[in-house]
Parts: sequence; structure tokens; C-alpha cells
Amino acid sequence: MARIHQPTFLEHMNHLQALKRAVLGVLLMAPALCMAWGAIASNPETGTHIATGHASAAEAEQEAIERCEEKGLACSLLITGSNAGAFVVYVSKGGYHGAFARDPAQADKLAKANCRKNNKVCEIRSAAWDRGAVWLAVAMSDTGSWVRYNNPDPEAVQEQAMADCLSNSTAPKTCKLLGDAAHKGSVAIATSDSAQLSYIKVALDRETAASGALKGCAALPSKPLDCKVAQQYSNDDPLPSPKAMQALEAQAEKNRAAAMRVKAPAPVKSVRSTARTTEHYTCETSCTNASCVSRFDDGTILHWTAQMKHDGFKWALDTSGCGR
Repeated sequence: MARIHQPTFLEHMNHLQALKRAVLGVLLMAPALCMAWGAIASNPETGTHIATGHASAAEAEQEAIERCEEKGLACSLLITGSNAGAFVVYVSKGGYHGAFARDPAQADKLAKANCRKNNKVCEIRSAAWDRGAVWLAVAMSDTGSWVRYNNPDPEAVQEQAMADCLSNSTAPKTCKLLGDAAHKGSVAIATSDSAQLSYIKVALDRETAASGALKGCAALPSKPLDCKVAQQYSNDDPLPSPKAMQALEAQAEKNRAAAMRVKAPAPVKSVRSTARTTEHYTCETSCTNASCVSRFDDGTILHWTAQMKHDGFKWALDTSGCGR
């Protein structure tokens, strides 16, 4: 009678004899660029909101919009990108202008050029690096296991692993995906000759996958002492943020902090302005700091407090509305 061990999530045990008969099928893909999706949503009042590291464009766009609309204001999608790279956004009086490119310098150049098409003054406001991601999947049957990895599409890698199992297993009706999902990181297979069993573990890094497979193998019912890692396969690591990207992020953060900092206006004797607010009346306004008095053509006098207004670059008193 075959000995059965119920595996935990992301783990699976096969009979070693069956594993030898079926031969573990591992199809290696050519090294792929780490791929994930990112998006930026924006609102004139709350700025830009970035989401990175998602498996699909729809997920990235949804998170960017949700982050942007947390303050209750409607937002629009500014840009979506994939395959790892730099998101850069410039701001001008005309709004936000974004770009995405693998090279941070190229993304910066494109965003700046987009901004300066119709604006003389532009400054970088947001910068973020999408590290990308690749996926692996393990399909198993009663007679073997098949691994696909280093694939930028999580759905495709699952389909490929299942197709391998269905095509090559002598028990195709028993094929199923390990964990019913695609995974990042590494997969390790530990075997025991004495117990004639094997144990599979998926983890985010090679060391954890290997140690987990060995631990799982050693915990099998017969407590074998000869467990060893027989096979291991790993996705490429995500791409780290380049130094050029770090410089852009620092400058964007500096500009963003400066734009959000509200400075009290310096004391002044008075500020006078005449503004037409509608076709029906004009006013003459005198202000001492933020305390204003507006006199209208019909003799009405209105005392009011001017509010600070940000035009995208600096804060200033807004006396254009005659207090109405």
C-alpha cells in the first residue's frame, strides 16, 4: 500500500519511483526581462499617485485610481507601463505630463519634452521605479511534475505547465497546479532514496525553497535521514532601481515637498488690485496681509479674508474675486 502524506499549501509530495519513471519535465525559457505593470493616476488638487509591481495593466490602473481617489476627488489615468522601468512625471501650469521607459534618463527626457511642448516652466514632480516580476508554475500528476518558469505572464506560465503535464504524464487526468496559482521566486525538490518519496517547496528565494523542501522531506512519515535537494529552478531577480533613478526620485520628492509647504506671506503695507469678476460689477480692493476691503461701484463695502492659492509652483494671496 502506498504511503500518503498530505502536503501543505505550496508543497507537494510524489513517490520517487513514479518521479523516476516520468522524469521531471523542466522547460527553460530564454532569460526574460522582469515584467510587471505600473500606472499613474492624477488629480489637479491631490497630485499624482503611482502603483507598481502588478501582474496586469488592469490591476495597476485600478490601484493607481483607488489611491488617487482616497480623498474623494475624481482622478484620471495618466500613464501605464510594463516590463520594468521608470515612471517620471513633470508638472506645469497646464497640468501633469508623464512618460515611461526602461532607461530613467530616457523617461525623464520624454516627460520633460511632453511638458515643454506647451509650457515654458516645468519641474519634475514624481518618479518611481517598477522592478518588474516573472513567474513560475508547477503542474503535477500521480506520475510526475513539470515546471515552467521565468515567464512574464502569470496566466501563460500556468497554462504552459498544465499543457506539459497533460501531454507528457501517463496519468493526465490527475494533473493539477501546485497551489492553483503562479508563483514568484524559486522551486526546490528534495528526495529521499530510502523513503522513495519527494517533496516540493516554492518560496521567494532559493535558500528558503531549498530549506523548506529538505524540512518537508525530513518530516515525511518515515522521517528519512537521506533527504537531499535533487532539483531547483529560480526566476530571475527583479531589477533594482538604478542610481540615475534614485537621483530623479530625490529631486521629485524635494520639489513635491516644496510645493506642499505653506509659507506665511511676509507683512506688507497694502496690496491693491482692481478685478472684474462678472460683467455686472467691478471692485477696488485693498489688502493688508490677508485682511481685505473691497469697494464696489454701487457703494457696497465688503470686508473679507484673502486665501492662499497655489498655481503649481508657488503660494500667493488670491485677491481676484472681490471677496465674493
